[in-house]
Amino acid sequence: MSTFKTWRLLEHVSPDFRMNWAINETIFRSRRTNLTLDTLRLWQGLKSIILGGSASYKDDINYEVCQKHHVEVVRANSVIPKVVYHDAGSLNVTFAINVKSLENIIKDHKPILSEYQILNESIVKGLQKLDVNVKANHDGIYIADKRISDSLPVWFYDYLLFQLTLHINTDLSIYEQIIKTKEHLTSLSHELREKIAMDDVKEAIVQGVEETFDVKLEKQNLTEDEQKLAEKLFRVKYSLNEWNINGHEPFLIGMGKTTVEVFVAYPPTSMCRKLIELVNDVVSDLQDEVSVMIWMRGRGVYQHGPYPEISPVLSRAHKQSIIPAVIINGELKFSGSIPLREDLRKAILNAL
Repeated sequence: MSTFKTWRLLEHVSPDFRMNWAINETIFRSRRTNLTLDTLRLWQGLKSIILGGSASYKDDINYEVCQKHHVEVVRANSVIPKVVYHDAGSLNVTFAINVKSLENIIKDHKPILSEYQILNESIVKGLQKLDVNVKANHDGIYIADKRISDSLPVWFYDYLLFQLTLHINTDLSIYEQIIKTKEHLTSLSHELREKIAMDDVKEAIVQGVEETFDVKLEKQNLTEDEQKLAEKLFRVKYSLNEWNINGHEPFLIGMGKTTVEVFVAYPPTSMCRKLIELVNDVVSDLQDEVSVMIWMRGRGVYQHGPYPEISPVLSRAHKQSIIPAVIINGELKFSGSIPLREDLRKAILNAL
């Protein structure tokens, strides 16, 4: 008798289109810190444009058309600078997984491409249960050589957040007007000349994923910690134009604690030692909300474990020998000297 590994099936959806992308990041952070199981999330949202990675608000979309059709814009993390459209007729399929769990399934492994391929294949296996002639490639899902999917993948070492939008009943006529650099897309209903029942698609995909990965999907909700993190990510990132328009995001580690990176010499000078003592004293009553990471120049990137999270500003401070430095949520706040206690405390509290 086969013993199935359990994955989490999450169908949680927020009425706020930007919160839904905060939830995607939340389940990824939760998975990569091993607080939850590999997760499949199925959800639908209102019509919106998603700017993937470094996609440009100015150059890649026609915002006047967005306003005309009441299409909202949100940015999502992605290694691919891509623009994705979805509406109520689209099904968003999100995987948050440790790809090591796929090693025994993938044959002739090609890093990255094989992972994308098999995840697409699991969806195709489900759709084929609806007697739909579709096929999978590493870059998408196709019907009659026309693509019906868009994906925005994110990697963190061996962990993958695979954010895929499946165009089931999507109205792509609006997409054609909004996207400046168009890709040839179609929807399943357009090709089949009939509207597809979304519940049937969801059920079929669940079966396809279970069979592909020999797992059992168990319906679960967001954990309490995930709910708190999603709310924080929404507040400090996804609700702000600084992220959605300009692409600037706060640097948070793990489950979203405010991060204080302290860059010092090795061995620490007397000034560096005083700074470390000051920082630890200032956050002594904030341990549940603040994570302090002491980085010593020359000690390498693995000072804080096998999966180091390092802000771009810290990397820049290292290259430019900015010592000592205090970086809060990815912003250089103090450098070259020891800040006043009240100034440091205020800067940390403002970042919570």
